[in-house]
Amino acid sequence: MRKLFLGVALCLGLPPVAGLAQQGEIFIQGDDPIMSFKPEPQSPMARCLLNSNAGNCAGVDIDPDGIALESAGPGVEYETLVLDLDNNKVVVSKTPPPEPPKYDAPEPPKTGKVVLPSVAITIEFDYDSDKVRQDQSGKIDTLIAALNDPALQGTSYAVVGHTDAVGSDGYNCDLSLRRAASVTRILEGAYVGVPLYPVGWGEYVLKNEAYPDAPENRRVTFMRLPNTPGAVLQTATQVCQY
Repeated sequence: MRKLFLGVALCLGLPPVAGLAQQGEIFIQGDDPIMSFKPEPQSPMARCLLNSNAGNCAGVDIDPDGIALESAGPGVEYETLVLDLDNNKVVVSKTPPPEPPKYDAPEPPKTGKVVLPSVAITIEFDYDSDKVRQDQSGKIDTLIAALNDPALQGTSYAVVGHTDAVGSDGYNCDLSLRRAASVTRILEGAYVGVPLYPVGWGEYVLKNEAYPDAPENRRVTFMRLPNTPGAVLQTATQVCQY
């Protein structure tokens, strides 16, 4: 495919292709890029992580070889997170972002509210444990493959741990961070190709507010970060007040 692009460029009298950019893009040299090509995600999970929306994340099977339990619900769910950069708070919104996020904005906002899509994934732990259960290995393998997809080169993610409302705020904050860190260590141990930042939100961002003790509140969220993540990542790490 690259030889084809080179041939077209030479026929048109254009300078040679400079090479692959960090995110897998191909640029023609010059003052302004004439054209760029991004690789397409190779799996539904990679597509969902790269561009999280209801369409891309609907029906994604995080554990295709696992045992499907009717009571377990979907393993992957799209969420919208509203981050209050001024007050270090986050809430789940029922509506999608008003416009697609501009991850590559040169000057991302440092104040106000930022609305970002995210992917909530059910990764199960034993009660009061931060060790990923062995029967979750299929989900982890799917995440490893997705995060190593060439289309995700140049992206980064906050790995957010959540708990239900059983227990004290402080204990749940610590447990959720340890669970997020446990998932992150496993993924980094498999040499995934993107930076991951574990954070814990305890019971502060419940998925099911009507039933705070419900199991669906125990989850791990993957939130793609802006290319300049400063203020967003700072807010994410300060949601829990230890």
